[in-house]
Amino acid sequence: MPDYKYYEDYQLGEKQTTSGRLMTDADIRLFIGCSDNTHPVHVDMDYCERHPAIEGPIVQGVLTLGVADGFMAREIGPSKVPTIHYGHEKVRYIKPVYPGDNIHCETEVIEKEEKNDQFGVVTWNVSVINQHGETVLFHVDKQYVGRIPPSGREGDI
Repeated sequence: MPDYKYYEDYQLGEKQTTSGRLMTDADIRLFIGCSDNTHPVHVDMDYCERHPAIEGPIVQGVLTLGVADGFMAREIGPSKVPTIHYGHEKVRYIKPVYPGDNIHCETEVIEKEEKNDQFGVVTWNVSVINQHGETVLFHVDKQYVGRIPPSGREGDI
């Protein structure tokens, strides 16, 4: 099988683990530059020391979700098959992510729905896991994925 998949190629229960990525203080700062999310929980050590639920500045949750989305786009989503992101559901920020944490995703196909002759929706449970084996974020990811064209696999884009 090629290194890309059509809708028909995905199987319910199919699991995959992505590569990992080290989260850094620079990630927090760059994300501030594009989101203006300067909440003290991300940038103020004194505030964080007084906060009962964290041990220091934390990575923005939406940034962690975005990194998980990048893993899905690069490693789970097909590259030669037409796809487009359909959405995130049930996003839960379970544990904080700190600079120095290494995260990766563990995914499982939980649903498939044919939409038309060209596309189906593949739905994954996605757990973002840190270097300690702890789930730090969970979400349900949905992707429109191209179906095998009538002309067969030779028609790949």
